[in-house]
Amino acid sequence: MITILFACRNFNNMAGGVERMASLIMNEMVNRGHKVVLLTWDPINSKSHYQLNPKILWHKLNLGSSDLKASWPLRFKRQIAIRKIVKEIKPSVAIGFQVGTFLALRIALIGLSVPTIAAERNSPDLFKYIKNGKKNKSLASLALLLSNIITVQFDSYKRKYPFFLRSRMITIPNPVYPCKKPALPNEKIENPKIILNLGRLSYQKNQLFLIKSFSLISVNNPLWKLVLVGEGEYREKIEKLINEKGLNNNIELTGAVKEVDYWYQNSSFFAFPSLWEGFPNALVEAFREGLPAIGLANTSGVNQLIIDNKNGLLVESKEKSFASAMQQMINNKSFRKNAGKESTFLVNKFPPDMIFNQWENLFLNLSENK
Repeated sequence: MITILFACRNFNNMAGGVERMASLIMNEMVNRGHKVVLLTWDPINSKSHYQLNPKILWHKLNLGSSDLKASWPLRFKRQIAIRKIVKEIKPSVAIGFQVGTFLALRIALIGLSVPTIAAERNSPDLFKYIKNGKKNKSLASLALLLSNIITVQFDSYKRKYPFFLRSRMITIPNPVYPCKKPALPNEKIENPKIILNLGRLSYQKNQLFLIKSFSLISVNNPLWKLVLVGEGEYREKIEKLINEKGLNNNIELTGAVKEVDYWYQNSSFFAFPSLWEGFPNALVEAFREGLPAIGLANTSGVNQLIIDNKNGLLVESKEKSFASAMQQMINNKSFRKNAGKESTFLVNKFPPDMIFNQWENLFLNLSENK
């Protein structure tokens, strides 16, 4: 048995991919007999959106808001608190999810013989879309140099990093659990038929682009509805655009939903125009449920999972192109059904036991060699 320290910035009612995957890995490591400690920046009364094994010891720093940029004095206080916790629990290995969290953890560990893992959860392509992306990419690369191991989710991501980081990188994709109730084709018999999008309402997930694309075909397809499952900071912008396009009767916003299987099992296809991804959980879950998908051809991760004209469609980043692909899906039920069947085969590449074995072996090997 070893002690594994997991560090994540914000776990309080967070329904994101980082929190979900961290929860799954932590729960599995507890089930395998290891001691697991979770460290977050959260307030003391925080609760996890995802179920956590009660054996997991959760340390909440309770120092300032995890959503706001911290002042230097606050960062210093957090460093002292983290270091104190680490000295108390004496972890065999520590893992930080995302660069900022990893760096804060790693600096607090200076002088302590604790091997560290930087868990990258996004493609480096994200730096193309954020402010000061080139500068931030350089700073992130320097931070990652402090790690013993860097985990990425696709082999192809490695070449997007500077050459001096690649030797310490290993690929561990996300696990995909088998479908509980396969339903092929996945669509309601009655109208309206559903085009599904699932993800945080955000710039990254590109729902504004999707709505504009859908608006180009909605008039000619009154028996079809676009459903956006998720919540996020872009809700107000999305609601405003829906009103401007006169699509209140054609688009549904469900908000955050814990049980998403209903939507997968009652939709006709999945529309997923994300600008960047790490390992797109929503996409592979749609595949698991037998849904074909439409994505952007230049989005890493997405373009490795969607095989054009086989389990879905890949298109260029233009509203007319995405609209055309949606119309193609609407018009061709036979393609939807066949592509949906093809999509279920792909998820067999990511069996949970194999993925969790990779994580456990990584933790054990690092702890043995420290």
